[in-house]
Amino acid sequence: MNIEVGFYNLWRILLIVIVFAGVLMLIGNKLRGMKIENPEDHYNPKVNTVGSLPLLVLLVISIFTPIIMGALFWTGCVLIAIAGIIYVLTIIAFIKARKGLTTIGVYQISRNPMYIAWFLVFIAFTLLAWQADLIMGISTAFITLLNIFVIHWMVLGEERFLSKKYGDAYREYMNRTPRYVGIPKKKL
Repeated sequence: MNIEVGFYNLWRILLIVIVFAGVLMLIGNKLRGMKIENPEDHYNPKVNTVGSLPLLVLLVISIFTPIIMGALFWTGCVLIAIAGIIYVLTIIAFIKARKGLTTIGVYQISRNPMYIAWFLVFIAFTLLAWQADLIMGISTAFITLLNIFVIHWMVLGEERFLSKKYGDAYREYMNRTPRYVGIPKKKL
């Protein structure tokens, strides 16, 4: 078990991912002319605290996990790249939609592609940590499972909020577009 705080540990990759997502969100907000996140929904302290917890634990684990290159590492890197592409596509969809309910672009395939991107990041970090150390890999896998449950809980809350805010338009969108992944239904 090679656990020590180091400059060449996974926290560097996680920091790049977080900065990338944050910068994209800022650019998206600027180009859209308004915040991408619904202020009425996303500034709930309970949601923010619970939603941030898996990411903070992942950061702590990544501080102590060295970068070890191998098949799992490179697979994780590919997943992070795919997550980055999905994240870019979500921001583009928000910018093009300008305001209101975003149902264009990647949002025609999934109602929650931004969360899909974060799922992929957590799965990638499980692989990256597993490459370095079995215990770190198992710990990260546990945090990834916890993150999936936390995000699903957040999504259910967002769905209630969006149903109230957009009414029938959102319910129709829910009926034709999968929550996470799947085959969208055709419009009637």
